[in-house]
Amino acid sequence: MKEWTEVLADREGLSEEEIHWLTDNQERRSFAKNEIVVHKDEVDSNVYIITKGIWRAYHFKNGEEATAWFATPGELVFSVWGYISDEPSRLSFEAMTESEAICLSKEELHRHFNSSIAMANLGRRMLENFILLYENWLMDLWKKNAFERYLTLLDEYPEVIQQIPMKYIASYLGVTVQSLSRIRASLNEMK
Repeated sequence: MKEWTEVLADREGLSEEEIHWLTDNQERRSFAKNEIVVHKDEVDSNVYIITKGIWRAYHFKNGEEATAWFATPGELVFSVWGYISDEPSRLSFEAMTESEAICLSKEELHRHFNSSIAMANLGRRMLENFILLYENWLMDLWKKNAFERYLTLLDEYPEVIQQIPMKYIASYLGVTVQSLSRIRASLNEMK
């Protein structure tokens, strides 16, 4: 398994120097298992870099929790509404396991982004990578069925499959726990 710094470098296209710039002298936070990091309807403009653990974002759909995404070490996590427009989050973020993250305030990031062209380009690249990630997620949601999305999750986030309860994985896939069990059984039969 890659270190969080390697994942961050790969996903965001950051150099070692840029990673140090982002992470040195920044606030480091620890989160207990099942701790809510960002509450729905809370304004949170921070950007978190997960260094340990697994997080998920969820909302309520027809009175039930629906998982929108999972994040693992090396990923940037932030409330789009809070960061971009200082509005309340429409999702809750939960630490699914004991976790640690580096917390970057919007003000600190903007101060650095305004300090030089190189830092401004760093901010632009981070936003572009987020947009690509979001677009890929949307395309998977529209084009792939639950079985195919499970295979993608298994490939991209094996630690989620291994450590997170099935009910959260099922809600992410938009299926019942029983349907997820059938997906897993059919996958085992294929092996």
